Amino acid sequence: MKRSGTLLLVISVFCIIFILAGCSTKDSDQDFDGEYDIEALQTEYADQLIRDGAETVVGTIEITGSEENYTVTVNEKKVVPNENYEEGYYIADRNMANTYPLGSDQGIVAMENGAPVVCTTEDFIKNHSGDSESLYTVYLIGDVVELILPLDPKSVIGQE
Repeated sequence: MKRSGTLLLVISVFCIIFILAGCSTKDSDQDFDGEYDIEALQTEYADQLIRDGAETVVGTIEITGSEENYTVTVNEKKVVPNENYEEGYYIADRNMANTYPLGSDQGIVAMENGAPVVCTTEDFIKNHSGDSESLYTVYLIGDVVELILPLDPKSVIGQE
Protein backbone atom coordinates (compact mmCIF):
# COMPACT_ATOMS: atom_id res chain seq x y z
CA MET A 1 0.00 0.00 0.00
CA LYS A 2 2.82 2.41 0.88
CA ARG A 3 4.54 1.59 -2.40
CA SER A 4 1.52 2.51 -4.52
CA GLY A 5 1.08 5.76 -2.56
CA THR A 6 4.70 6.72 -3.25
CA LEU A 7 4.33 5.85 -6.91
CA LEU A 8 1.16 7.94 -7.12
CA LEU A 9 2.95 10.88 -5.45
CA VAL A 10 5.90 10.66 -7.89
CA ILE A 11 3.57 10.51 -10.90
CA SER A 12 1.59 13.47 -9.58
CA VAL A 13 4.75 15.54 -9.10
CA PHE A 14 5.90 14.78 -12.66
CA CYS A 15 2.47 15.73 -14.02
CA ILE A 16 2.53 19.05 -12.16
CA ILE A 17 6.06 19.81 -13.39
CA PHE A 18 5.06 18.92 -16.95
CA ILE A 19 1.98 21.16 -16.80
CA LEU A 20 3.89 24.09 -15.31
CA ALA A 21 6.69 23.75 -17.88
CA GLY A 22 4.12 23.78 -20.67
CA CYS A 23 2.57 26.99 -19.35
CA SER A 24 5.84 28.86 -19.21
CA THR A 25 7.05 28.16 -22.73
CA LYS A 26 6.09 30.35 -25.65
CA ASP A 27 4.93 29.02 -28.97
CA SER A 28 7.59 30.02 -31.51
CA ASP A 29 4.91 30.51 -34.16
CA GLN A 30 2.97 33.00 -32.04
CA ASP A 31 2.00 36.11 -34.01
CA PHE A 32 1.92 39.66 -32.74
CA ASP A 33 -1.50 40.18 -31.21
CA GLY A 34 -1.20 43.73 -29.90
CA GLU A 35 -0.47 42.56 -26.36
CA TYR A 36 3.32 42.53 -26.55
CA ASP A 37 5.19 45.19 -24.66
CA ILE A 38 7.84 47.29 -26.37
CA GLU A 39 10.77 45.21 -25.16
CA ALA A 40 9.15 42.01 -26.41
CA LEU A 41 8.52 43.57 -29.84
CA GLN A 42 12.12 44.78 -30.08
CA THR A 43 13.61 41.46 -28.99
CA GLU A 44 11.46 38.33 -28.97
CA TYR A 45 9.11 39.19 -31.82
CA ALA A 46 11.83 40.73 -34.02
CA ASP A 47 14.04 37.67 -33.44
CA GLN A 48 11.11 35.35 -34.22
CA LEU A 49 10.50 37.15 -37.52
CA ILE A 50 14.18 36.82 -38.47
CA ARG A 51 14.09 33.10 -37.61
CA ASP A 52 10.98 32.79 -39.80
CA GLY A 53 12.85 34.30 -42.76
CA ALA A 54 12.02 37.99 -42.50
CA GLU A 55 14.13 40.50 -44.37
CA THR A 56 14.83 43.93 -42.93
CA VAL A 57 14.93 47.29 -44.67
CA VAL A 58 16.15 50.51 -43.05
CA GLY A 59 14.76 53.90 -43.99
CA THR A 60 12.25 56.62 -43.44
CA ILE A 61 8.65 55.54 -43.84
CA GLU A 62 5.26 56.81 -44.79
CA ILE A 63 2.05 54.87 -44.19
CA THR A 64 -0.99 55.60 -46.34
CA GLY A 65 -4.40 54.04 -46.83
CA SER A 66 -7.26 53.24 -44.52
CA GLU A 67 -8.63 50.42 -42.37
CA GLU A 68 -7.43 47.05 -43.73
CA ASN A 69 -5.68 48.45 -46.80
CA TYR A 70 -2.58 50.28 -45.55
CA THR A 71 0.66 50.52 -47.49
CA VAL A 72 4.12 51.41 -46.22
CA THR A 73 6.54 53.31 -48.43
CA VAL A 74 10.14 52.84 -47.32
CA ASN A 75 12.70 55.35 -48.57
CA GLU A 76 15.80 53.24 -48.05
CA LYS A 77 18.75 54.69 -46.15
CA LYS A 78 22.06 53.37 -44.93
CA VAL A 79 24.03 54.32 -41.84
CA VAL A 80 27.64 54.93 -42.94
CA PRO A 81 30.35 55.13 -40.27
CA ASN A 82 32.53 58.20 -40.77
CA GLU A 83 34.85 59.72 -38.19
CA ASN A 84 34.69 63.12 -39.91
CA TYR A 85 31.11 63.62 -38.67
CA GLU A 86 30.38 64.69 -35.11
CA GLU A 87 28.07 61.71 -34.54
CA GLY A 88 30.60 59.30 -36.09
CA TYR A 89 28.30 58.45 -39.02
CA TYR A 90 26.12 59.91 -41.75
CA ILE A 91 22.88 58.72 -43.29
CA ALA A 92 23.21 57.87 -46.97
CA ASP A 93 20.17 57.90 -49.21
CA ARG A 94 20.06 54.70 -51.26
CA ASN A 95 17.73 56.41 -53.78
CA MET A 96 15.28 53.54 -53.59
CA ALA A 97 11.69 53.74 -52.46
CA ASN A 98 9.54 50.64 -52.24
CA THR A 99 5.92 50.22 -51.22
CA TYR A 100 4.67 47.21 -49.29
CA PRO A 101 1.29 46.21 -47.86
CA LEU A 102 0.98 46.43 -44.08
CA GLY A 103 0.22 43.06 -42.49
CA SER A 104 -2.92 42.60 -40.43
CA ASP A 105 -1.06 41.67 -37.22
CA GLN A 106 1.73 44.22 -37.55
CA GLY A 107 3.50 45.93 -34.69
CA ILE A 108 4.54 49.57 -34.90
CA VAL A 109 6.85 51.22 -32.40
CA ALA A 110 7.68 54.92 -32.66
CA MET A 111 9.66 57.36 -30.56
CA GLU A 112 7.75 59.97 -28.59
CA ASN A 113 9.61 62.39 -26.33
CA GLY A 114 12.71 60.19 -26.52
CA ALA A 115 10.93 57.01 -25.44
CA PRO A 116 9.61 54.13 -27.57
CA VAL A 117 5.83 53.65 -27.65
CA VAL A 118 3.60 51.09 -29.35
CA CYS A 119 1.34 52.87 -31.87
CA THR A 120 -1.79 52.01 -33.70
CA THR A 121 -1.55 52.51 -37.44
CA GLU A 122 -3.84 55.55 -37.23
CA ASP A 123 -1.72 57.16 -34.48
CA PHE A 124 1.45 56.51 -36.43
CA ILE A 125 -0.01 58.13 -39.56
CA LYS A 126 -1.20 61.13 -37.56
CA ASN A 127 2.03 61.71 -35.61
CA HIS A 128 4.99 60.09 -37.38
CA SER A 129 4.31 59.13 -40.99
CA GLY A 130 6.48 60.94 -43.51
CA ASP A 131 9.02 62.15 -40.91
CA SER A 132 12.16 62.55 -43.00
CA GLU A 133 14.46 62.49 -39.95
CA SER A 134 13.42 59.31 -38.13
CA LEU A 135 14.83 55.98 -39.26
CA TYR A 136 13.01 52.70 -38.89
CA THR A 137 13.81 49.04 -39.36
CA VAL A 138 10.99 47.44 -41.34
CA TYR A 139 10.59 43.66 -41.06
CA LEU A 140 9.17 42.03 -44.18
CA ILE A 141 7.88 38.51 -44.68
CA GLY A 142 6.96 37.79 -48.28
CA ASP A 143 6.98 41.53 -49.08
CA VAL A 144 4.41 42.22 -46.34
CA VAL A 145 5.34 44.53 -43.44
CA GLU A 146 5.02 42.67 -40.15
CA LEU A 147 6.95 44.94 -37.76
CA ILE A 148 8.24 48.52 -37.73
CA LEU A 149 10.80 49.56 -35.10
CA PRO A 150 12.60 52.88 -34.60
CA LEU A 151 16.31 52.71 -35.35
CA ASP A 152 19.07 54.50 -33.49
CA PRO A 153 21.78 54.94 -36.15
CA LYS A 154 24.53 54.52 -33.53
CA SER A 155 23.26 50.99 -32.83
CA VAL A 156 24.19 49.73 -36.31
CA ILE A 157 27.72 51.13 -36.57
CA GLY A 158 30.15 48.23 -36.75
CA GLN A 159 27.50 45.60 -37.53
CA GLU A 160 28.14 45.50 -41.25
